[in-house]
Amino acid sequence: MNEVGLYITLALAFAALLLWLLRPRQTRLERGYSSVDQAFENISPKHYLYLPQIRQALSAADYRYLREQAPPHVARRAVRERRAVARRFLSGLLEDFSKLERLARIIAGLSPAISKKQEGERLLLGMQFRMLYALVWIWLSLGRVPMRQIEDLTGLVGRLALRMQQAIAEVNALSAGQLPGDANA
Repeated sequence: MNEVGLYITLALAFAALLLWLLRPRQTRLERGYSSVDQAFENISPKHYLYLPQIRQALSAADYRYLREQAPPHVARRAVRERRAVARRFLSGLLEDFSKLERLARIIAGLSPAISKKQEGERLLLGMQFRMLYALVWIWLSLGRVPMRQIEDLTGLVGRLALRMQQAIAEVNALSAGQLPGDANA
């Protein structure tokens, strides 16, 4: 009788697992998200949010404090590590910018109303970002702290993110107004 109880328990557990796996799930589209909103959620920039921490770590006051309070070898090591963190932050900004550029190409494909002027602006922004990125990377590697340029890079990522959010809103508005079966059509 013990074996039968075990088999019944296993069968019930298996049936419960099977029912749980087969339950209907609500997708993001059913919750009111469009596929473009999902794309922005997946591509949205994340690294630029850490600028305040980078600014603090690279500040002159922080360096002074290290020189005054820490032994020289510890201060040098801390400065090297902070510059390495700043370079990783720059790499994150490049990743954010690249993702946003991909999203811009997707949106341009969805919207035939994208003008050559807007495409030119996006191309110019990309070149500006990459040139400034290279310059900041070199300066950091040489031991300089180009905080203003790091802030400029972060601002470029933020501006592109804002443009993409606006473009997504425009594409959503256009697609909502052009749906077949729309009462206004």
